Amino acid sequence: MNFISDNQSTVFPEIIDYLQYINKNSSDSYGEDFVTIKANKLLADLFESKISIRYVSSGTAANAISLSSICPPYGGILCSEYSHLDKDECGAPEFFSGGAKLIPINSEDGLISTSNLNKTLKNYGLHGIHEIKLSTLSLTQASELGTVYKKEQIKELTEIAQKNSLNIHMDGARFANACESLNISPSEITWKSGIDILSLGATKNGAIACEVIIIFNEKIIDDIDRRQKRAGHLWSKNRYMAAQIIKWIENNNWLKAAKHSNKMAKLVKRILSSIKEIHIPYSVDANIIFAEIPLNLQKYLLKNNVKFSKWNGPNNLTRFVTSWDTEAKEISELETVVKNYKKI
Repeated sequence: MNFISDNQSTVFPEIIDYLQYINKNSSDSYGEDFVTIKANKLLADLFESKISIRYVSSGTAANAISLSSICPPYGGILCSEYSHLDKDECGAPEFFSGGAKLIPINSEDGLISTSNLNKTLKNYGLHGIHEIKLSTLSLTQASELGTVYKKEQIKELTEIAQKNSLNIHMDGARFANACESLNISPSEITWKSGIDILSLGATKNGAIACEVIIIFNEKIIDDIDRRQKRAGHLWSKNRYMAAQIIKWIENNNWLKAAKHSNKMAKLVKRILSSIKEIHIPYSVDANIIFAEIPLNLQKYLLKNNVKFSKWNGPNNLTRFVTSWDTEAKEISELETVVKNYKKI
């Protein structure tokens, strides 16, 4: 019963098969091949817009290259205090941007509120060139706490950001899970809601190692290609990256996978909630469940092969993550373990 992370999940069989198929012949390099051209068309159709696309191999690269392209070295990047940018990128956004400063904002269950954004904005602007110039707002969808921004919330935040001349980035490592949770098209919660650039994650949702930088507002980008090259993320054999996206999108595989992992998360929440000693502090909107679990109960679960992650937070906070390949058998086994505990 492995609920440690969706990074540990397997890969769509269709991706493996397609990689073997395209591997039979050589092809043009640096994205000039027919596979990349097809993948770009599928992405444009998915987002219902003319877009610019860059392929990278990690979410850290997608976020750092995106942000360095829209925030100057003397700029400030507003983000949630729970964001991956702030907690788990090892300083990559600051490094790639040449010194931009991350400015964490207090959030409500992982989501930035309009009131807290406005409060932060009011704290800047009085000291001219002596202070950081606020340049970018970054939103995480779904958030690191497994919660999801509704379309209206995104629009309210981007309107404030635009009024304050901020560029807007979205970290979409679990973007598919957010779309499925909201039952909404990708376009509605990106460019139609004011997002300028998106780090689209496929790795956690069925791909091998494939993240995509999607640029909606080309007016804000003029050097991303050289930044991608300088960062060592310009793939010569780009067709092997693009091939993953083709089979990720075709037949709505991305959405089916997200639907399954989200459904499994709801089941895990229900099972854990049946124990009175366990408290679920955040809404389970996507495929992440946080639970406050007494240490003795944690030890019991671990002893019975239930794998999870201990997390920073009060009351022995723990994290469970479901994946596109989480099996019904795992859920049944977890339920049995919990029922046996309740009999003790």
